[in-house]
Amino acid sequence: MEKIIEEVTGWEFLQKLPQEMCGFMLINELMTCGSQYRIFTYNNQNARRSFTVLYDKATKDFLVRTVIGLTEFCDISFITGNLAALEKLLTDRMEKTLWGLARFEPTCLCAQFAAKKIVEWTYAAQLPKQLSGFELFITPQEPFKGLNGSYVIIDYSDFATESNLIVNYNIFRDQFFSEIRLRRTPLMTAEFDAKTLPDLEERLKNNLNPTLEKLRLKLQ
Repeated sequence: MEKIIEEVTGWEFLQKLPQEMCGFMLINELMTCGSQYRIFTYNNQNARRSFTVLYDKATKDFLVRTVIGLTEFCDISFITGNLAALEKLLTDRMEKTLWGLARFEPTCLCAQFAAKKIVEWTYAAQLPKQLSGFELFITPQEPFKGLNGSYVIIDYSDFATESNLIVNYNIFRDQFFSEIRLRRTPLMTAEFDAKTLPDLEERLKNNLNPTLEKLRLKLQ
């Protein structure tokens, strides 16, 4: 790790980074967090989105960690084993990636997802903006791609308690499924498992409010 820190500290690319890019503000970190060394972050506090470049001692790779609300994942397109390759990836892709984080672009949706007509789903307009203290953070009209072929299409979050309910659609399984986090601890739920939008609509009508009420009670 010491050699990597020395290499990163003298990395001229860091001196050229703009303080603002696509609405994201630069934070130079250069700090060790466990087995990882955080290099820099572009953060959009109002949108609750960030893009962090780091080195992972366990895997011996440079990585990019993306955060959208309470959802975090590694952007595999930036994984590389050396600083020169990382610089090229960042030069070629970072601004475009930040632009995509800052705004929803329908043309970026894959064909399988677009064919499901989730963005055009009329029921989405009926989803309450607030329920039991949870905010509708992600809507079906503006989903985002997560990991392993899954898109987050609904996210009700309470950021103060770091708790939320997420509904995903997986293009490989052609299935809707949900996740709950209680103070960031994952909880199992099958209340919103569905194969079609009409089925998901029925499950949301029957289960959304009770599920969030139960989650609120667990937080009290």
